[in-house]
Amino acid sequence: MNAAEYRAAAERLLAKDRDRYQAITPYDFRKAEILAQLAVSAATSEATEARTAAQPTDA
Repeated sequence: MNAAEYRAAAERLLAKDRDRYQAITPYDFRKAEILAQLAVSAATSEATEARTAAQPTDA
């Protein structure tokens, strides 16, 4: 998954309509927190790859 997909998954988890607007459970909050951390990690990796690919190599 890429950063956007992790972020979207976390947002869906927290924004989904629970039966009659129940509170977010600690378990769901933790899952969303993990997805957010994965999104940050993926974004960092994607940015590093983009910078590395953009640099010309002298052979």
